[in-house]
Amino acid sequence: MAIPEQFVPDFYKKYVRMTAVASVFFKHGFFWAAEALELTRLFPRKMRERVLASDEYQLPLPVRLRRVIEELGPTYVKFGQILSTRPDLIPPDIVKELSKLQDEVSPFPFEQVQECVEEELGRPLDQAYKSFSRAPIASASIGQVHEATLADGREVVVKVQRPNIEKIIKIDTEIMLDLAVKAEKRFEEARLFNLVERVEEFTKTIHQELDYTNEGQNADRFRVNFEDDDSIHIPFVYWDYTTRRVLTMEYIHGIKIKDKEKLVARGYDLTYLTEVIANAYIKMILLDGFFHGDPHFGNIFVTEGQVVALIDFGMVGVVDPIMKKNMARYFISLVNKDATALVEVLEEIATIAPDADRDALTREAGRMMQKYSDVSLGQIKLEDLVMELYNLGMKYKITLPGEFTLMDKTLVTLEGLGRHLDPGFDLVGTAAPAARMLFRRELDFRQFGGDMVRTFLDLRDLMAALPRRLDRISKNIEQGHLKVRIEMDSYVETARSMVDRLSQSFNRLSMSIVLAALLIVVALILPDRDSAVAFGMSLREIALGCVLLLSAAWIISLFRSGGK
Repeated sequence: MAIPEQFVPDFYKKYVRMTAVASVFFKHGFFWAAEALELTRLFPRKMRERVLASDEYQLPLPVRLRRVIEELGPTYVKFGQILSTRPDLIPPDIVKELSKLQDEVSPFPFEQVQECVEEELGRPLDQAYKSFSRAPIASASIGQVHEATLADGREVVVKVQRPNIEKIIKIDTEIMLDLAVKAEKRFEEARLFNLVERVEEFTKTIHQELDYTNEGQNADRFRVNFEDDDSIHIPFVYWDYTTRRVLTMEYIHGIKIKDKEKLVARGYDLTYLTEVIANAYIKMILLDGFFHGDPHFGNIFVTEGQVVALIDFGMVGVVDPIMKKNMARYFISLVNKDATALVEVLEEIATIAPDADRDALTREAGRMMQKYSDVSLGQIKLEDLVMELYNLGMKYKITLPGEFTLMDKTLVTLEGLGRHLDPGFDLVGTAAPAARMLFRRELDFRQFGGDMVRTFLDLRDLMAALPRRLDRISKNIEQGHLKVRIEMDSYVETARSMVDRLSQSFNRLSMSIVLAALLIVVALILPDRDSAVAFGMSLREIALGCVLLLSAAWIISLFRSGGK
């Protein structure tokens, strides 16, 4: 007689799953996983010899890795898909193989769907919905989607979460973390990739995805961002029918963007549609700082009137104001094919190894850009350019932030989608005006004043916290808890360079703050309209002229001193 699942201890479930995970890794020739999970006793030497002699073991490592992930199921597939968005850290052959992973699994029975909906909404299914399809229209690792109708006749789609998926993912992510810790101890590549950190980030992300209210809130935010744009439609979320495990949204009637023939048959303008989609994503990234992270062919529809509708808001990218500026600089450097500016952007946003040769990096980036010097932007394939850039990053041990690589993946997907509709589509050129507009906005004195106020507040908080931090450090020194290791031979020059740069930065910051304060005084304190004081100019105009002259003198002195 089988024991009901609710009475099976969690530690036993984890052990059973660990055994299954180790078996799959072992079968495909990754013997270290069994050692990492301390389960080598389950795999005698003869089994290892059979694996080594098998046809499976002769396959390339990336192929074997993909097969392992597919066999281990939904949690590992999702992690593999996220890894495929990090070509800055993973070799191209592995990225290419992981990109083949599909989040498609068999649907679960309707009886479990009904049980979940009734438990979440607190009422019978036939009272919550006028009609509800028994067969799903889509099925994925975390849930599946059904068509339904509300009592008032509105057509909706209902996403329902898989039974016990939260417990399954919890056990899987715990095992993944165990493997990551052991892998970092054993393989330098895992340490360079910060595998433990990647697994921890994934755990946080997938637990957010398990709460469908997050996806609903994402959709609401996109709808607000596009409320003045009649060319983009975001489906409505029905919050009275939405919980952590059930999401009810407006049903979208339209043609999938991949069905080019159907779009042409309806008389739709493919070039116009390409521009609408591209401009929408550029707005999301560069202006809103909140973008749809999964723009594949199945998530974009064209509805009546050539209105573009987006669906599936589980994966989004969030970009802070500083990163938005750097993304704008990134686009402008690509448009201008400016290697120096490109490397400066990378230095600003990325983590670069202390021993990286920045001069060599700039030279190599220059050679990379030189290949495109005589090529029009419309002929450049962004995917190739990005992959070259990431290969360069791997060579010089550059780690980019996740939102940046997600943006690049989104743009590469968008470029492929755009060229599917319009072979002459130029994504980089399309993005350039928005990037320049963002730069002009940042140069606005009113925006500058606001930035300086925030800088002053940050400095105030830093100074307030400094005594406590120094006191904590001194106590650690007294108690012998502070350990510092310095390799003088290899880092003395780096230290001197850092001191020089800090000194230069402090001098620039000090002067910037003084000039900003003067600008704020002129802009906010002196009256806007007053009588002429001299030469037909008001006091405010004279003061502003003095500040601008002082700024110009300071900039000239910076150039003359080499930026010091």
